[in-house]
Amino acid sequence: MNSRQYWEQRATQREQEAKLIVDRYLAQMQQRLKEAQQDILRQIEAFYARYARDNRISMHEAKQVLTSQEIKEFQQVDLARFRAMALEGNPQYENLLNAISYRVRISRLELLLAQIEMTMLHLYGGKNGLQEYTYTGLVDVYQNSYYHFMYDFAMAGIPADVQILDDSTMREVMLYNWSGKEFSERIWGHEQETMQNIRKSLEQSFIIGRSIDKTAKEIVKVTDVAYSRAEALVRTEASFFHNLAAQNSYRDAGMEKYEILATLDMRTSDICRYQDGKVYNVKDYKPGTNAPPFHVRCRTTTIPYFDESEYTKGEKRQSMNGLVDSVSYEEWLSSIHQKSDRLYVPESQRASKVIPNIERAIFIDQKLTNYALDKNHKSGGPKAVLFDELLGYNLSNWQDLKNNILKELPHSFARYNGSNNHGDLYESIMKIKGPTGREAYVLVSWIIGKREKEPRLTSAYIIDEKKAKKKMEGEESD
Repeated sequence: MNSRQYWEQRATQREQEAKLIVDRYLAQMQQRLKEAQQDILRQIEAFYARYARDNRISMHEAKQVLTSQEIKEFQQVDLARFRAMALEGNPQYENLLNAISYRVRISRLELLLAQIEMTMLHLYGGKNGLQEYTYTGLVDVYQNSYYHFMYDFAMAGIPADVQILDDSTMREVMLYNWSGKEFSERIWGHEQETMQNIRKSLEQSFIIGRSIDKTAKEIVKVTDVAYSRAEALVRTEASFFHNLAAQNSYRDAGMEKYEILATLDMRTSDICRYQDGKVYNVKDYKPGTNAPPFHVRCRTTTIPYFDESEYTKGEKRQSMNGLVDSVSYEEWLSSIHQKSDRLYVPESQRASKVIPNIERAIFIDQKLTNYALDKNHKSGGPKAVLFDELLGYNLSNWQDLKNNILKELPHSFARYNGSNNHGDLYESIMKIKGPTGREAYVLVSWIIGKREKEPRLTSAYIIDEKKAKKKMEGEESD
């Protein structure tokens, strides 16, 4: 295999890996959109059940002011729920709460729209909402692509300064504004447009007197469009971060030029056909102009460019002469991560791959406050003493420990521990650094109840290094 074949093959492989990551996240996003869609339909069905005559509601009836009894129900149920969601800290929640809580008069339609908008806000901006989930997915794409690109350089015998992609580095990477707006702004733009379309659809239904079935079909159309737009956004942003990872790998490997490599088939756009094979300077990188993505859902990628004329006879770089492929990716990545404080775990053994719906994990605060950090607890006391003396975590800073666990969770080692009468059991092992500056292995147990989808925390405690490594090597079972 010559050098160009090597890089083309690797580029195609890396693009497919990024696509698989995106497909996995999009499947979860679609499921969440469907769940929100069903919530909205239930709200509309309840509205029709309460106010419809002959299965229809006129605009006049929809705009009727709530009765005193309905206001009371609104304050006890909806307003209480809105306040609870506002406590999550999302300013969008608080804006909606302020807009509706001080109203003396509110119509039936206004309340219905507020209920639907709260569902939409939770879908897009709530814990594990589309904004947070998209961020996690794009981080996953960038990290996976960057490390694999750097591995390809290593296997080609090209020395490079590999960056450790910790949380602070990734926060900086994710701030890259290539299209005029950060992806989070574009996601919120989708939420606002979808909400406007739902409002218009409902108002039109009441004006022309649609039945509940026809109204529901219109709402389904609107929310299906929302998924299509979200998919286009995620695929385009993923293309950008995948190719940004490539560019940064070229920089870190000392490459001066790169070549555009388009996927040539019946779907290839004119701009990508035109760009295919063109060579640009790494220092002049400008996405959308001389680097992918060139358009929405762009599949084009790049490869490093080597000009044989730059080397005199006998002085060609190893990448032009031959390849070294004796070290596996996992072995290479493990050696790189020895520079990092984070525990290195092979991708297939990470909690993000092993524990279903780990991104929606439910953290039971009382497992820390009333047990693992409570020195007065009969059985939890010794665990609390160890947390405090070794790491410096106690009841005064338990939330810091919680945040640390949740931060490390996706990257932690995880395994399935069988099941009991209550559900499926899992455990994760992570390395936690505390306020004392010292580190320790922390084992966190999870359960997915028989009628539940999300893992729920059951315990967290420090274990010694020897035991942790035995568990991770599969030599010890419970």
